[in-house]
Amino acid sequence: MKEKLLFRESVRGIVEYVLKTGSLDDRFVSRGRAVDGTIAHGKLQKDNELIYENYEKEVRMKHEFHKDDIILLVDGRADGIINENGNIIIEEIKSTYMDLSYLYEDYNLLHWAQGKFYGYIYCIDNNIENITIRLSYFNINTDQVRSFDHVYSLKELEDFVHDLINKYLEILTLKESFKAERDKSIKELQFPFKSYRKGQRELAVSCYSSIRKKGILFAQAPTGIGKTISTIFPAIKAIGEGMGEKIVYLTAKTITRTVAEEAYIKLFKNNLKFKVVTITAKEKICLNNEVKCNPDDCVYAKDYFTKINDVINSLIKSNNIFFREEIIEYANKYKVCPFELSLDLSNWCDGVICDYNYAFDPRVKLKRIFEDRNEENILLIDEAHNLVNRAREMYSCTLQKSKVMGVNKIIKGKVPKLYKISNSINKEMIHIRRELEEINKKFKYHNEEYKELIKLLRAFINEADNYLVKSKGTEGYEEVLEFYYEARNFISASELYDKEYTTILKSDKSEFSIKIFCINPAKNLRKVIKNTYSSIIFSATLSPIKYYVDLIGGDEESFKLRFDSPFNRENLSTYVYPLDMRYVNREKNIDILCNIIYKFINEKKGNYMVFLPSFEYLYKVYSRYIDIYGEEGTLIQEENLSEIKKEEFLKAFNEDANIIGFTVVGGMFSEGVDLPGDKLIGAIIVGVGFPMVSIENNIISEYFKENGFDYSYTYPGINKVLQSAGRVIRTENDKGRVLLIDRRYKSPKYKFILPKEWEVEEYKFSCKK
Repeated sequence: MKEKLLFRESVRGIVEYVLKTGSLDDRFVSRGRAVDGTIAHGKLQKDNELIYENYEKEVRMKHEFHKDDIILLVDGRADGIINENGNIIIEEIKSTYMDLSYLYEDYNLLHWAQGKFYGYIYCIDNNIENITIRLSYFNINTDQVRSFDHVYSLKELEDFVHDLINKYLEILTLKESFKAERDKSIKELQFPFKSYRKGQRELAVSCYSSIRKKGILFAQAPTGIGKTISTIFPAIKAIGEGMGEKIVYLTAKTITRTVAEEAYIKLFKNNLKFKVVTITAKEKICLNNEVKCNPDDCVYAKDYFTKINDVINSLIKSNNIFFREEIIEYANKYKVCPFELSLDLSNWCDGVICDYNYAFDPRVKLKRIFEDRNEENILLIDEAHNLVNRAREMYSCTLQKSKVMGVNKIIKGKVPKLYKISNSINKEMIHIRRELEEINKKFKYHNEEYKELIKLLRAFINEADNYLVKSKGTEGYEEVLEFYYEARNFISASELYDKEYTTILKSDKSEFSIKIFCINPAKNLRKVIKNTYSSIIFSATLSPIKYYVDLIGGDEESFKLRFDSPFNRENLSTYVYPLDMRYVNREKNIDILCNIIYKFINEKKGNYMVFLPSFEYLYKVYSRYIDIYGEEGTLIQEENLSEIKKEEFLKAFNEDANIIGFTVVGGMFSEGVDLPGDKLIGAIIVGVGFPMVSIENNIISEYFKENGFDYSYTYPGINKVLQSAGRVIRTENDKGRVLLIDRRYKSPKYKFILPKEWEVEEYKFSCKK
């Protein structure tokens, strides 16, 4: 007897896949998705607990559907179940900013669908013939509720649900037939190289072991080990053995996504059958003349939801690779939005390559992947040293008084109700600003929420809904819309507020701002990472590892590994010159610095990069350098360099060119740049890479107490230094030189945190006065 195949899917996943129709439309009317729907649900559920004697919230429900050799286990949580004198009511709650008077019973039939699905499961489980489904709309700003009730028979619900299930099973059957082919190819898959590099096998084995144990691994794996293939390969092997369902490769930069794609291509050449999609930002992949996702302005948005199921069905039958070029090709062929196509394909692919924000940022997180099914994900987080600062940005938000004033000018005399609220927001910000005036300071920070401000922002959002629906195309509309979303983001950040946050008040002559600042993102990151099947967190510069474990959301149970460079130590010569590069003394040492640079690059001819602490200092050093030695053979990085200018800068580094490029540590040329062989033979790194002194960094320093200065300045700084140095040796045949210029490198702290394989010598230089 053939063994039955078990699949799992959420109620929401099935309903949205089968029933959604129509066009993409990002115009305001369809953007009213609640940023804090969970909070709204909780408020109504709390009220219901007081009103009804027999009330249950967030009720887990599941049911198995059998067809041929397939078992489909469907589960989900009903928002509420009310037992009112034996009359059972299944409540589906939808949060909204809309005025509830605009809503009617059949406003959105999809909203009824989940409730009907739960109603069917309840009827089957409890052997009842009729049930009431209640659809309740909750206005987030006013706390008002409007509900609609409808009584359904079991037969009505059975017909509805089974129609959904049969349509969903069509593509599920297709996916399963591919899965058998996929698993067979994984079983036969060989490592795509004849031999492993030093440390590569150990990294691959450690990844596989961590996945098998459903653990979290932090791995510092230097350039040259082959991190990408050494994490993807064991993850694929694990998938083939039933450990996890999806590999999500998260990156911070486009170049790293390309490396991940190349690793998959190598495995495809070894006959791997595996469906992989790359998600590219909407602005970078849009095929329209401008990013306007609505049926009036974009042919790729028109009837998108009506067409997409057939498109997906066709594509997954015959294709495995859905990288940027392929997505564009298919989007043109079927006239569908390429960005949305990649998102929808991600639900059906075995591998996803995307930016960090799709996993962690609450504003753009892929809910189907990271909420409904996160426990099935194997996360591969590359260049993880970038995640700490990126996460702080994701969970922080700033409100500027000038933006409020701008809105006031636009709507004054035109929209009285909205103006009254926005003017109240302005007055509240003036009131808050007085806190600075009272202490005669330009900034202040404390762990305090401004609840009255949040209340007014909610009121603005509620009232702006009506204005933005009706006023498209009027003068100043886009500015009001922009502030509307800033207000929503501010509210969203406030919902996460706890002891890991602070509020920063900052004032100058022309601006006053209030910033909700996430000091420690670990708690927010941990919510995602801990709930995955397994997470592999890796980088060439994950040192000291405790810092990253603390801030990315690991714990004592997390696995931690550090690998030595696979390259011959003798290939990299590392020197230090103890010049005083503290901020207060940089200026007076420019001439000495120029002399050291000139001497170092002329000892061995070739291409060099000089990494300086800031653009301000870069321009001063470069200007003095060319005064002394001339401009020939020099390049300087400009601020805000375009992609074209960046490519031009890098193209100058030809073999035997004898170019010296002046750039900034931590900038675009200190990471993700590959200049192998003689294209780059040396780097001179000036300073210890400290981030700019700022209110935020000082807050971080204060928050982490005895570790504070290191967590805010030392460790982020040394990471930038190591990344810059990592540009020099890219392959096992490369040879190069690195000169560190700062007397702090001679201290015990820096001797401890610099790579153990570096045999640092003191650079011999005497300054002739």
